[in-house]
Amino acid sequence: MSACAALLLALPASHAAEMLDKDDAGRLLERTAAVAKTATYAGTYVYQYGEEISSYRMIHVLDGSNDAERRETLDGPPREYYRHGNQVSIYPADPQQKALDRRYTAKLFPRQLPDPASKLLSAYGVVRLGHERVAGRDATVYQLQPLDQYRYPHRFWVDEASSLLLKWVVMGMRKEATQIFAFTNIQLGGNVDRKLLKPTRQLQAVEIEAGNGLTQMPQEANWDIKVLPAGFKLLKQTSKTLPGKHRSVIHHLYSDGAATVSVFIEPFHQRLPLGLAHQGAMHMYVRQSGTHLVMALGEVPGVTVEAFANAYNAR
Repeated sequence: MSACAALLLALPASHAAEMLDKDDAGRLLERTAAVAKTATYAGTYVYQYGEEISSYRMIHVLDGSNDAERRETLDGPPREYYRHGNQVSIYPADPQQKALDRRYTAKLFPRQLPDPASKLLSAYGVVRLGHERVAGRDATVYQLQPLDQYRYPHRFWVDEASSLLLKWVVMGMRKEATQIFAFTNIQLGGNVDRKLLKPTRQLQAVEIEAGNGLTQMPQEANWDIKVLPAGFKLLKQTSKTLPGKHRSVIHHLYSDGAATVSVFIEPFHQRLPLGLAHQGAMHMYVRQSGTHLVMALGEVPGVTVEAFANAYNAR
């Protein structure tokens, strides 16, 4: 872990950790989620994943009954994203990009929390850790603390004046920072220049995939699926043939509102070694069931992907 990440995750020393009761935790999460959708704000944030760091400029306003936002990259290839309500446009244009996953548009920082945010409390408690400053603003530091062994903690910083999320950190198996979203500067309220909403490039309109896809258990012919780790719900269920291949791959995507796990089923081949493997916080578990391979992967503990893979059995 880098010195920056170590400093970032140093526990605030001025206050003892305090577990919030469920009602207070629910109110905190719902208020923080609501502000990200209704407040007017503009600023710059960074996203770090492993050794890669990207910077983004964004503006968000409430426009009548809808909210609108624009964000663009500040380093690397130019990219731009504009949304007004459920209408989304992007740059650069991509003839293959006909639609965006609704989860992508709904969880762009600082909208990390699911809808409803309080559903996280089936899998996590909320701990108040203390106070720090983020982007020059006073913030309270909280942590989503897993209630079982199947997920990692998530730490987040909430602006004390507005309740806007200012920083979000996904932690790994050694409590290291694996993903970081953080504002480096931010303006809040009516002083935000709405002219910043105007796109600067020729954008391509894309569709947003309909439906929230939330069901209890997948239904898959020729497969028995046992009980899965508590708190995870099926978000998406697809089957497709890979480009240039003759085999079909089934994909099931699960989430607990903060973490996601993918399960893939495909005809057996020897290119994937069986068993558990990991890279950083990402774990993958592969097993053979009948004439197929079952692979589960996600930024969750190894025991989680193993449980998902073992829940699928060919009939």
